[in-house]
Amino acid sequence: MKKNRWLIFLVLILAVIMTGCFDQSNSNKDGTVTTQESDKTSDGQKDEAETSEENMTADKEDTTTENVEVTTEEATTEREEVTTEEEKEIILDESKAVKVWTTASTLNLRKAPNTSSEVLKVLKYGTEIKKYEEKDGWALVKSGDAVGYVSTKYIAKEKPAEPTTQKEQETTTSKVEAIPGQHRNTNSAVVVIDPGHQRKGDSTKEPNGPGSSELKARVTYGTTGKATGVAEYVLNLDIAMKLRTELQNRGYTVYMTRTSHDVNMSNKERAEYGNSVGADVAVRIHANSAESSSVRGAETLAPSSGNPYVGHLAKASQSLSKYVINEYCKATGFKNRGVKTNDTMTGINWSEIPVTIIELGFMSSPEEDELMQDANMQNNMVQGISNGLDAYFGF
Repeated sequence: MKKNRWLIFLVLILAVIMTGCFDQSNSNKDGTVTTQESDKTSDGQKDEAETSEENMTADKEDTTTENVEVTTEEATTEREEVTTEEEKEIILDESKAVKVWTTASTLNLRKAPNTSSEVLKVLKYGTEIKKYEEKDGWALVKSGDAVGYVSTKYIAKEKPAEPTTQKEQETTTSKVEAIPGQHRNTNSAVVVIDPGHQRKGDSTKEPNGPGSSELKARVTYGTTGKATGVAEYVLNLDIAMKLRTELQNRGYTVYMTRTSHDVNMSNKERAEYGNSVGADVAVRIHANSAESSSVRGAETLAPSSGNPYVGHLAKASQSLSKYVINEYCKATGFKNRGVKTNDTMTGINWSEIPVTIIELGFMSSPEEDELMQDANMQNNMVQGISNGLDAYFGF
């Protein structure tokens, strides 16, 4: 019996122990679940944190993108403003605009008020333009869409008269005697005048002289006025036409190699034309140019005695050249650069009569270029050449 009680007691103890182990097991199991949920919660918080960070990063990237777009837009606006400012370097006050007209045969509209500035446009005689202001001999003007500067010497407040025709110009040219009272015999001398160059040059080659193997361009375009923008071929013909009238008034018979700009006549052909009309002398009209704008003066060219083609004409040609340049410079006041011998000019080398080339002045000199476009000076130029021919022929 006592033995059975101990057995029951032992069973109870074991039961208690087993119950405690079961509770501990459940406790451990609950703890494990709790721990797992905690880990899950921690992972969730981590995911949320990562998501939040990603969202922040995305927001930051979006913000950065927006900033870049704004910066680019602002930069574009700034560039546009700069461009606009560059385009508005010249500000026009329309309240000051007045109508004026050009008075030169051609007038350069320049980007800046100086003769070395870029030419924006070439204005024809009598062109109506708007003038806004004047300073130091330059006027700020507008022609069409072009805005720039022109010399005030060649604009007027009133529309100039229509240019006279060639016939009108010839009949209104005054007759001025080189030596007052000296008699002129009608048709006492025959002169051929060659206004150098033409509107378009011709680079086709021709012999430099009879039998020459050296080939040169048939005819070149020539130079252009530094200040006026007038082409040399225009100046040459203007002077030649006035010279023809003056010489005819003095009793000469005159032939012209050209009377318009739209021709294609080579230097050789011009010389041959002078030979064919039975002229006594040939006067070739040209203008000079140099790299330096300070070079000024007039000169004549003639063949040397050693010229292989026309050496026999050297003495007479040099005499003609001397008379012409001396009287020309006396009439115009231009610097006398004398007679220069030249054996490379096709127009000289094909001539069969005494010949001179007169270089009227330097179109590369702004001052001399402008002088040669002055009407009074052109009359003086013509008188000087005519007086030189009178002296050569002994009239």
